[in-house]
Amino acid sequence: MKLSKRRIATKDVFDFKENYCNENEIIIHLLTKNLKQYIVSPILDVGSGIGDIAYKGFAEKKVIMIDVNAISRHDYPCRHDHIRKKCDFFDFFSKDKINTIFISHTLQFIDDDLVAFAEKIESLQPENVIIVANSNNDFLNDLILWTHENVEVSNPEIPIKNFSNKYNLIRSEPFVAELKCPDFETLAKQVSYLMLFESNEAELALLTFLKKSLLKPEFTINQSINIYRRNDN
Repeated sequence: MKLSKRRIATKDVFDFKENYCNENEIIIHLLTKNLKQYIVSPILDVGSGIGDIAYKGFAEKKVIMIDVNAISRHDYPCRHDHIRKKCDFFDFFSKDKINTIFISHTLQFIDDDLVAFAEKIESLQPENVIIVANSNNDFLNDLILWTHENVEVSNPEIPIKNFSNKYNLIRSEPFVAELKCPDFETLAKQVSYLMLFESNEAELALLTFLKKSLLKPEFTINQSINIYRRNDN
């Protein structure tokens, strides 16, 4: 089947984050309770989505939120020291120092060229880079394999390891999120969002696979918050 990569609208992000998956709730808890020493402002929130992590997790810090989608009615309001910009990561420039780059479930949008990705981060020279990504060592990995075999064009999130020799992984905080839907049809739409494909034919095939693989329209997703620190070598 001939497909093009799915374009993610703000409503897609809102539905997944607010209605069906609890990952951001867990991420915010871990950032504010376990990892707050690594969140040094000013912060660049890359692919900030609806802005809930910045609003709840970085409430008292200076934050620049960038996203390719314009502000919509689904977005959280900006805090006093928060700025929201419609901007691609590779086009972003700041005359002021960025101390932390935060990337949560945005890798598949910016990892097409890993050399350019590393160069962009190195050009901004943050002290810390925080990347939240799926581990893909659970049922989600089965879904990725199914997608590769059955969908011509997709773009699931794949973790990046050792993205730059100028940054060392200093801490990894694993957690488990839950994707829970009222029915399998809704689950199929959420999985197509995760895999970044859009096709009625593919969703129908996916629906059959999900019904055969799961007892209920829900599954857990292993993830981790990875903290990288600049080594200045």
